[in-house]
Amino acid sequence: MTAPQDDLLARLTDDDPDRAAEAARALGAVRLLDVLTTTEDPAVRVAAALALSDMRVPEARDVIAGLLTQERTRGRRGTLVYALEPYDCGPLLPLLVDLIVEDNYEVAREAARLIDHTDADLDRQTWDRLVARLEAALEATDPPYAIKDPERREQVIRPVLQIFYDGEDID
Repeated sequence: MTAPQDDLLARLTDDDPDRAAEAARALGAVRLLDVLTTTEDPAVRVAAALALSDMRVPEARDVIAGLLTQERTRGRRGTLVYALEPYDCGPLLPLLVDLIVEDNYEVAREAARLIDHTDADLDRQTWDRLVARLEAALEATDPPYAIKDPERREQVIRPVLQIFYDGEDID
């Protein structure tokens, strides 16, 4: 990387949001997508994801979704999930349910929030599979799931199940 690019990357995490936004625009969406997928620096990754989200770059949704499945982002996924907010997350419902069941409380809450704001038509098989997964996670007595505390699991999973049942518009 060149010195100017290094400076722009450093400015992505600047405390001044105007400087960070200026750096994001200077790097451009294509460069940010590359940074998002290749950087090992979690702060730079999050800054790139947020910048792409703010710019509503369509390709960012699938790139961010891919990152959420990678082990290298474990423990640093909350803001990545948040960055999905401006996108249609209907196609990501299985991933969002996986995050609710398998990830930490913060990530699960963000994924639940996205599900609450998603309007998707699901086929019966997908609906059944997602609901069964959520119900099993809720009812587990010794869960292998990330949210071990039954009260917290209840706080996250029960409302998501209600969303699925209330919106039971399946083909």
